[in-house]
Amino acid sequence: MINLFAVVDAQSRESFEKLTLHRTPSALPFAGKFRLIDFTLSNLLNSGVTTVALFPSGNYRSLQDHVGSGKRWNLDRRRDGLFVLPPKNLVMPQGEMLTFQRMHEHIEYFKRSTQKYVLLTTAQIVWNIDFEAALQEHIDSQADISEIMSETRRLRTFITQKELLLRYIRDYDVIPYKTMNDLVWREPKLKVNTIVHQAYTKLIRNPSAFLRANLDMLKFEIGQTIFKPDRPIISKEKTAPPARYLKNARLSNVMVAAGAQLSGDISDSVIGRDVTIKEHAVVRRSVLMNNAFVEAGAQLDHVILDKNTVVKQDAVLQGTLQSPYVTEKNQIITDQSGLSILLVAAEAYPYAKTGGLADVVDGLSKALSKQGVETSVILPLYKQVKEKHAETFGYLDTLTFTFAGETRKIRLYNILREKVRFYFIEHFGFFERDALYGYEDDCTRFAFFNFAVREVLGSIGPFDLLHLHDWHTGLLPALLEGEEHPPTLLTIHNIDYQGICTPDTLAEAYAQDPGKPVVNFLEEGIQNATKLSTVSETYRDELRYEYYGKNLTQPLLKRERDFHGVLNGLSKQHSPSNDPLILAPYHPGDLSPKTENKLYLQRLMRLPLGVDRFIVGMVSRITEQKGFPILIDAMSDFLERHDDAQFVLLGTGEQEHIDALKGLKESHPRQVRLNIGYDSAQPNHIYAGSDCYLMPSRVEPCGLSQMIAMRYGTLPLVRLTGGLADSVEDYDPITKEGTGFTFFNYDSADLLARLEDAYRVFKERREDWERMQRRAMRRDFSLEKQAQKMLEIYQSMV
Repeated sequence: MINLFAVVDAQSRESFEKLTLHRTPSALPFAGKFRLIDFTLSNLLNSGVTTVALFPSGNYRSLQDHVGSGKRWNLDRRRDGLFVLPPKNLVMPQGEMLTFQRMHEHIEYFKRSTQKYVLLTTAQIVWNIDFEAALQEHIDSQADISEIMSETRRLRTFITQKELLLRYIRDYDVIPYKTMNDLVWREPKLKVNTIVHQAYTKLIRNPSAFLRANLDMLKFEIGQTIFKPDRPIISKEKTAPPARYLKNARLSNVMVAAGAQLSGDISDSVIGRDVTIKEHAVVRRSVLMNNAFVEAGAQLDHVILDKNTVVKQDAVLQGTLQSPYVTEKNQIITDQSGLSILLVAAEAYPYAKTGGLADVVDGLSKALSKQGVETSVILPLYKQVKEKHAETFGYLDTLTFTFAGETRKIRLYNILREKVRFYFIEHFGFFERDALYGYEDDCTRFAFFNFAVREVLGSIGPFDLLHLHDWHTGLLPALLEGEEHPPTLLTIHNIDYQGICTPDTLAEAYAQDPGKPVVNFLEEGIQNATKLSTVSETYRDELRYEYYGKNLTQPLLKRERDFHGVLNGLSKQHSPSNDPLILAPYHPGDLSPKTENKLYLQRLMRLPLGVDRFIVGMVSRITEQKGFPILIDAMSDFLERHDDAQFVLLGTGEQEHIDALKGLKESHPRQVRLNIGYDSAQPNHIYAGSDCYLMPSRVEPCGLSQMIAMRYGTLPLVRLTGGLADSVEDYDPITKEGTGFTFFNYDSADLLARLEDAYRVFKERREDWERMQRRAMRRDFSLEKQAQKMLEIYQSMV
């Protein structure tokens, strides 16, 4: 028996999109008959490890059903064996890997384990490794910690002594290290040994890696390094009849599990148990999980079909290796040709805008139209829209209907702009105002907008689907109930804005008492829309907790399986290669002109000049939500330590935080420049001229500024929340990879530590810095990618 026990991280929150709506990543089916966790458990079995602790997230039922008592891996023992250790504190957010704090919840497990050494690894690696040999190499090295890697790729796998690990677990709340990665990088007193696993190894972190690894199993030279007769990969046994190859089946380089019934043209694909593919279907470079059904004539390329998905006749699903087309379980996917979508919103650029919502609606509508979708947008006809654009609109119709017990008249106008049809509802009483929002009767105004949209659908439709945006549209799903109407998708852009109104609002609108103490427009939409989405995967997960979801956590939990996270896209107009506002254009192949923009920013802000000075930039609303309470102390200490550091900010917001920023400037007059008011400076100069871009947000549903900063080669430093977590890859000092710097805990000490890290890399590892700049600039945050993900949701609904 090996003197080693294992701690397996099965709680990953990587970006798996719809694949992890119903399961943890470690429970994902793989290669037709396995689950991802089978590789880790089988490697432990083959290495003689008899004690294993799984640390899952809250959504681990499928994982528990699969591993059971651990009998298949010889882990159903009386003393040792398999232990599933779920989180005790359900509101504890999880970072990118298992933390000492998370392990502290089950510290008794570590104390009672009798083995001297402990292996920490993840349940998402496809490999075949001898951990006994790795342990011996660790012992021979006399190191404190050995990290197992694959070439230059980190695998979140470490070997150390139990007593050393226990020390960090006990002291998790006072030490500056949160994870083993932190420890290896930042603790200079530790002796760290690197063990390189030479054979095939793939860490599965997203759908692209999942597809690639599955397709790799079709290559004989790779498969024989994984599936070894003397070190087998073992899975839970399932009985199924043999696969059947029907008359018209044409297969080339395909892995087929038992029970499949295949016709059609199939190549370079992995087919799970009991899959059916009908005649004339074409399947290329795809993974089809158990019980998937592909009807005649359908075409699939770079697709991941989850379990029990039906692809209808002649439907065409097209992804890429970098961004595969992904379904969720039990979907019915139809042909998208001729799909007609109506986006319903309170604002959309260029007609009406107060914030990011307008940009998102504009960008998504244009991207959908480019994908061949017939796309329309409907808005209120505000006073400012009428003054600037009404002469270009075409009159469509005049309609009357009853609202609040009175007959109301509306006029409907439209215009075709960049292949998107815009509709505008005119009503003088509700929309002829100087501003879009901020009136005492806003609830009545937007209740009226919902009623009016219902009335005009017959004039402008039919539509296959209504895509609703934020609380302003939340009443529409309920208004359409009982009628022949298209399905509705409600997108939550920021849950802080809910449309909470007195019951008089709806009593007036419906001419009856709603029977509720308050009316919450957003909650009404959550309860009644066909499906829900929000603007990043992490924000979707965060909304399960009261800290983020507030009063709407329970309604959202009831809709969890209908709730998707899709990261917002970024327009191609944000590019330093063709930005007319910056001094010198540049691109990833030639970063040298960025120096000119830096010097120009320093001259513009009247800061001391110097390309070696470290500029931290920020363009933001100045509010508590954006992290200003922790920013002031951290930035004050940082500037005190480094007189060659500079801080430039553009924004407007709450006076309390503006006053604190002014105090920071008074303390560091040669290092800080404040531009209060969005018209006081050009944000592009900050994006192009800064070295580091700061976003320490407490809450950030998606965020576009970090994406813009990356496009401009300005590395973001962000807190791991919402879209910031989904878009910024943390710098790794060993692999030299990353697109920025991240921290997790919402406190000034952690922010200060990452500012110091960023400063140190900028000063001492300039090659790493420039490599990250190029990686960041090449990241794909395109509107086309966002539109494709939305189309996947649309197709599951129509």
